Amino acid sequence: MSSLRRSTRVASHLSHGRVTDQGNIRKLPISTTRRPLAAERAKVSSHHGEQGRTSSISSDDIKPSVGDDQLAGKKWKSWSAHATSSPFPEFGRPTRHECEEAYRVLHEMHNDAVEKEFQDPYTPDTIPHVLDAMVVAVLSQATSWNNAKRAMDSLVATYGSIFAYDEIFNGGMEKLQNALRCGGLHIRKSKIIMTILEQVQHRYGKWDLDHLFNLSNEEAMKELISYKYIGPKSAFVVMGWCLKRNNFTVDTHVYRIAGLWGWRPKEASREMTQAHLDALVPVELKYKLHFLLIAHGRACPACRGGSKHNQTCSARKAMLKNAESYKQSDC
Repeated sequence: MSSLRRSTRVASHLSHGRVTDQGNIRKLPISTTRRPLAAERAKVSSHHGEQGRTSSISSDDIKPSVGDDQLAGKKWKSWSAHATSSPFPEFGRPTRHECEEAYRVLHEMHNDAVEKEFQDPYTPDTIPHVLDAMVVAVLSQATSWNNAKRAMDSLVATYGSIFAYDEIFNGGMEKLQNALRCGGLHIRKSKIIMTILEQVQHRYGKWDLDHLFNLSNEEAMKELISYKYIGPKSAFVVMGWCLKRNNFTVDTHVYRIAGLWGWRPKEASREMTQAHLDALVPVELKYKLHFLLIAHGRACPACRGGSKHNQTCSARKAMLKNAESYKQSDC
């Protein structure tokens, strides 16, 4: 059985929840992939067959970097310390009620924008292969989704596919940098992608990480963050897009709004905020609330980056009112 068919079979036993207007969960089939990303993988798989998952690079040519194991161990120790609970046990916000209220308010304000983004054929509901999801996660790091799409289009123009790993690896760093230039941060992202491909080749001798479908959440996270330059945020993106695990990802917008709304301690880092919110946000709200917060962070004059202090925000006002109620009930 091919890797593609195997991963689809394994993933078909999982489901992905999207919150409907009534707050209920609508199950989406794991095999439903947004067309362009799926088409690129299908092109590679149909052309190469089983070899589409096998690298032509000899493992003798790949040498692991000194200290990679120590770095991976350090990242795992940091993340696993708060894998199942908040790093701030005395900080009780957001409450379930606050999360539900945030969903209600933000749904009224931004649902149309979020649904429009879901209809974008490039926005992935599902990426069926783990390594592919890692590459897309890297391309979307520290930039807008539009810039990530430009980079993906350029990869297709340069290599024939976003996921043509033999061609990317054999083509060398400079060619990849030129392909990613239009998406920004091309030097850093080229290095990250090449490093990940080196590590995957060294460990498995093929371009395939789909065994992560069969691992527990903690086991999958341990392997994902063992790759150099992949931290908890990017790992959570892969866990959500591909493995369909219920994680709450904190990007720049969510981190900023969590600070403005009092949903995290002021000194909390983004990684600690992600662990905190992942523990407190109700599972059924995680997926849609994440996108609603991003939409709000982009659109709200008071809550977006670089906003002025004299701006007002009805959503923040509602959250601060909830915060006062929480403080009074805690007295």
